[in-house]
Amino acid sequence: MEFRFKSSTCIGEELVKSFNKDFKISFLSEGEHSEFTGGVTGTVKEIHVDKTFVLFQDYTSTDIESHTVQVAQNQPVFLLQYVLEGELHVALHEDASTALTLGKNLYTLFYIPKSTYVYKYTSDKCQVLNVYFTESFLESKMGTGILKSSKKYQKALKKDQPCSFFDDGLVINNQLRNIIKDLLTCSFESIIRQSYIESKLAELLLVSLTSNRSLGSRKKIRDEDKERVSSIEDYIRTNLKEDLTIEKLSQLAGFNTSKFKTVFKQVYGIPVFKYITSLRIEKATELILNHGYTIAQASYEVGYKNPQHFTVAFKRQLGYLPSTLLN
Repeated sequence: MEFRFKSSTCIGEELVKSFNKDFKISFLSEGEHSEFTGGVTGTVKEIHVDKTFVLFQDYTSTDIESHTVQVAQNQPVFLLQYVLEGELHVALHEDASTALTLGKNLYTLFYIPKSTYVYKYTSDKCQVLNVYFTESFLESKMGTGILKSSKKYQKALKKDQPCSFFDDGLVINNQLRNIIKDLLTCSFESIIRQSYIESKLAELLLVSLTSNRSLGSRKKIRDEDKERVSSIEDYIRTNLKEDLTIEKLSQLAGFNTSKFKTVFKQVYGIPVFKYITSLRIEKATELILNHGYTIAQASYEVGYKNPQHFTVAFKRQLGYLPSTLLN
């Protein structure tokens, strides 16, 4: 198997990656690229473990008009693609008018046969996780049913054409964000690191393709409503210290409180207050572990006026006291 990546922002020739069949490898291989053209800063990290290859793009560009990546592959693969920041357009066909747009906080699963395709990035910030694997890996984790039951995939396979399993994209919920964070910030070394990364990739696949299985039977969410709720989710993340009431968030979204709570739960899978609590505990944990905050300081920084209330919420969600983090 061979992949060729040609970026308009990277210095030098195209990146050529050769793999054994089905991405098979007996060890962990990692690399990082940071040589970009003027106006672009950041990194592209690659991770290769048995049966999966990962590229994580994390960079900022001041020239978004010419920001493209061309990918050529000589074997069919599946690609789970998560847009954490930015927006991209994927031209999987020669007809550029059929390009799929994947916005911030969305992901999808692609089937891509032997082909050449182009990504165009339309925002200055790019943070995209790409997880490549083949049919054998997918079936080893989820069985044959997911592919046999997909009419879209069977049609694409018959015509030797690419397809996206979720054209509108699915929302990257907090559970998926935490898995991705764990994957990218793994601090283990040697064989433990390899095993941990492999387990996180398997978990990411399973959660991504099962947590939204009932989506087809749900009432379809309007794109406009999804965008409004996504913007509120951004607001919540950057304003955890504030008093985040349903009334305030509903007003910012332009919904009444009932509709806001309904749409938020449809998009993110859990009630808005439970989501906020989860984010607050996640942020407080980071402040305590990585920045030396006391429990009282951390609880205040994420919106709790009374540290005891934070301790109760922390214990209820994680099953142990925040003081455990200090040991």
